[in-house]
Amino acid sequence: MSMGGVGVAATGLIGTNQIRNGAVTYSKIAPNSVGKVRLANSGVVNSKLAHDSVSYKDIQPGAVGSVRSNINQMQERVKGTCAAGSAVASVNNKGAVTCNAAAPQEYGSSTTATATKLTGTAATTGTVALPTGPTYLGFANTKLTATSGNSSGTATVKCTFTVGTSTTSDTVVLNTDATAGHTTTATIPMQLAGAAGTSTVACTSTTSGGTQSVTGLSAINAIATAANN
Repeated sequence: MSMGGVGVAATGLIGTNQIRNGAVTYSKIAPNSVGKVRLANSGVVNSKLAHDSVSYKDIQPGAVGSVRSNINQMQERVKGTCAAGSAVASVNNKGAVTCNAAAPQEYGSSTTATATKLTGTAATTGTVALPTGPTYLGFANTKLTATSGNSSGTATVKCTFTVGTSTTSDTVVLNTDATAGHTTTATIPMQLAGAAGTSTVACTSTTSGGTQSVTGLSAINAIATAANN
């Protein structure tokens, strides 16, 4: 009977019902004997994963997209664009952009202006090129310096500001004393709207009663205005 019982067991008559719950422990399972074929779908749940057990190497490339990512912590690819004359102000976590009007383009000669000696013939004291396209609002600030000779006198300076084909002029009088090398200064501010082209300031100086010399230096700045209409 004993031999017969062993023979019956060996024929595979021990089924699931004959195995007590908890009877088969991990030490009874041969290493590497359980593969993906024997794992039930959804059989490995989150509670069975140890913290930090899944590294980036265990995630298939391209498998995690915006659906599975936390977009409160990650931003999707930027999807929007802004029209001409506007610029991106912000991008939300879904990649949508908010646009604001772009600041107008500014042009200036402040860093390139140099002092120019003035006489009775118009001399350019500042210039800047304004590209074709928009219209412009120009600002010119001309500093005039009269240096005394051996006698007192006056210098009458007239400056003309040009923006495209528009012009405006202003005049100032500088009085000098008889102290050689003494300087008197004045400033002519001007503002003018005009078209594209070359923006300049040109000045003339007429002196009387002395041997003074006069120089002028103009800083010009212009901003495009059509982009803001």
